[in-house]
Amino acid sequence: EPEVLWVSEPTRGIDVGAKQLVLDLLVEFNRTHGMTVVMTSSELAELRKICDRIAIVYEGKVVGILPPDASDVEYGLMMAGKAGNVKEVG
Repeated sequence: EPEVLWVSEPTRGIDVGAKQLVLDLLVEFNRTHGMTVVMTSSELAELRKICDRIAIVYEGKVVGILPPDASDVEYGLMMAGKAGNVKEVG
């Protein structure tokens, strides 16, 4: 029973129905097993659907952590490296 599950692009290359099953399973792991799920994805819409917090990385640095309901403008500025509090990763 791991405490943390790391997944990268868990829905890449699968059909829409299977994507939802994978995302539901990740949420279930978190809710029923108390497991922290750390997910990397190029699909912002997926992240916003299931994550409590989303860290934005720009040029190897975490430039901010936003809630899923933050504005598209906030996400866009951070993704372009134009806003946020830059912190070294690692």
